[in-house]
Amino acid sequence: MSYQNVLVEHGKIAKIILNRPEKRNALNDVLLREIPQAFYELDQDDEVRVIILSGAGAGFCTGADMMFLMSNPGVMESRQQKTGVGDMLAAIGKIGKIVIAQVHGFALAGGFGLAVTCDLTVASEETILGLPEIKRGLFPMNVMSPISRCMPRKRAIELIFTGENITAKQAYEFGLVNHVVPPADLEQDTWKLAEKIAQYSPATIRLGKNAFYTINDMEYFKSFDYLIEMLTLTTLTEDAQEGVKAFFEKRNPEWKGR
Repeated sequence: MSYQNVLVEHGKIAKIILNRPEKRNALNDVLLREIPQAFYELDQDDEVRVIILSGAGAGFCTGADMMFLMSNPGVMESRQQKTGVGDMLAAIGKIGKIVIAQVHGFALAGGFGLAVTCDLTVASEETILGLPEIKRGLFPMNVMSPISRCMPRKRAIELIFTGENITAKQAYEFGLVNHVVPPADLEQDTWKLAEKIAQYSPATIRLGKNAFYTINDMEYFKSFDYLIEMLTLTTLTEDAQEGVKAFFEKRNPEWKGR
């Protein structure tokens, strides 16, 4: 598939690169359509184990393209237009591959939400993150859901309602990113994390990721019933059988992805 505003690289560790550097990778209608398309394309590629999402140029993503965001052709058309961010964020949780955000420079507004929504997030030390929407009479409606689920409630409210930026170190302390590294090490350290995950069974990762996100909204005791079913399903996979067999035979498992 050909893309206009993203670069897609296939492989065991695949890459999606936001490619509007002249616009600070602002999310326009094309990017909002192409990002989930790229996720679903890579999800269907059996060779791909992990996906790294990054931004070209000076930073990761500055959020929505303001000209696009504020174009209001009509109520229903405008509503349809604004579903793009939600569809993009939802795609990350729906696919069976782990997505790692490789963040540098800035991740603001919708770009902040995109970085945080990824399953794992690695940020360089100089990265600035924030939700400045309130300063423009707007509000981070779409990205508020994933962000508020990743950090303490009071911290989230302060971040959203003051519009102040935070450093990568603060984002780490709030639970919004997994690792903060020197800029020179960002690509290498993100790749190492991807390699660590890519060595495991793709079938187990798909089932496990689906279970993890499903129980987020599940009543506590019901979640145990659901997880019993998911564990049963996992143990019946060929990869689980191979993993246990390899353990007893003291060798590395050979995953089939099923």
